Amino acid sequence: MTLRQRIAAILAALALAVGASAAAAAYLDTASQLRSNTDETLTARANALATADGGPDADGGHGHGGGDHAPDSGCPTAGSFAPATAAQLVSAAGKPVACIEGAPVLPVTAADLSLSQNQSRLSTAEVAGVSYRIYSRHWLDGGTLQLARSVAETETLLDRLRLRLALFVAIATVLAAALGWAVATWVVGPIIKLRNTAAHIATTLDLSTPVDVRASGEVGSLATSFAAMVGAVGRSQEQQRRLVADAGHEMRTPLTSLRSNLELVGRIEELPLAERREVVADVLADVDELSVLLTELVDLASDLAAAEPEETVYLGDLARAVALRTQRRVGRTVTVEDTESVAVAARPRQIERAIANLVDNAVKYSPAGTPIDIAVSGVEVTVRDRGPGVTEQDLARIFDRFYRAVEMRTRPGSGLGLSIVDEIVRSHRGTVFARNRADGGLAVGFTLTGRGQAPR
Repeated sequence: MTLRQRIAAILAALALAVGASAAAAAYLDTASQLRSNTDETLTARANALATADGGPDADGGHGHGGGDHAPDSGCPTAGSFAPATAAQLVSAAGKPVACIEGAPVLPVTAADLSLSQNQSRLSTAEVAGVSYRIYSRHWLDGGTLQLARSVAETETLLDRLRLRLALFVAIATVLAAALGWAVATWVVGPIIKLRNTAAHIATTLDLSTPVDVRASGEVGSLATSFAAMVGAVGRSQEQQRRLVADAGHEMRTPLTSLRSNLELVGRIEELPLAERREVVADVLADVDELSVLLTELVDLASDLAAAEPEETVYLGDLARAVALRTQRRVGRTVTVEDTESVAVAARPRQIERAIANLVDNAVKYSPAGTPIDIAVSGVEVTVRDRGPGVTEQDLARIFDRFYRAVEMRTRPGSGLGLSIVDEIVRSHRGTVFARNRADGGLAVGFTLTGRGQAPR
């Protein structure tokens, strides 16, 4: 069952339950009132006859003569029984005498004959297939007066009421189901569009397919989240495509060089000793360059794809960890200047990787023996070296993948280190920068804009 069908069914069931309850309550109340009205009418008519002249409750006693009675029967005149449709007087011996011509003889029970003065009873009995409501009360000389009225009219009215109430409940249920279907269509419509979009993307792998996010409420939030996910997957796919394309391009040069040198190795016995050493050194250099390139490609893919949760960290602490590790590894002095330390919400492994790449880049291009400085100020990290710096033209492209300044292309490296920094910082919604220092060297760093949480 679809969501639309479920919503329509739920609303229809609610309408049916509420309508049926209301209809049952209305029917029972109406039936009770109609039956009570019949009983009250019969009681009032019998009491009126009893208090009339000649009745057992009339002033002056229990005489037999006088009053408005039919001759020889002792019954009141026929017109005084309305709205009763049957009436009879029952002697103390139990013999009934009809008071309305053509009316059926009512059944008499022992309880009816045992009624004492001022006592009465109501009962229901079926006579000749017709149900009657009977009012019995004590009458003159130990007799009993019985007035009755057919309940057929009441039952006919109740039958019509049942039919109308059932029809009302059925119509209300159908209308509720139709309303539920319309509401469900309105509610589920955006979800169906989103489902169709997702199915289209899954089938065609076209991540540029637009996602409609105009719906309101939770559905709109779902569509927005889905669009963000598709966008993230698209960017990741584009990054992978660029990575593969760039890697293939960059590997071509060292592989070509390695092939040429290996061809020389095939006739190495023909080469002088000095050239042999140069060929072997070139082969080793090409292997090292490929190893560095592959290592950085793997690091780039793993760092950017890692599902690392954000934590509250201090950039100064991460910088000191990088400085200590670099000093142990390369024996170079790395100083950390930490001012206005601020806690930030970040993925610590990735930010530490970004700082380490900046430091490795500074170590690579600084003269041996010169120190590397790391300055942390608030949410900004700057790494300063004492190398030759770069031209203004190269500064604009220093964070591009595989880009290396012309004068630096003879040195080892792949040109991926700073691009990894750029990717990591942009994933934290920060910015990177690079500038030449007035006293020589380069200052490269990043700022995690607006992500500060609390000062130390």
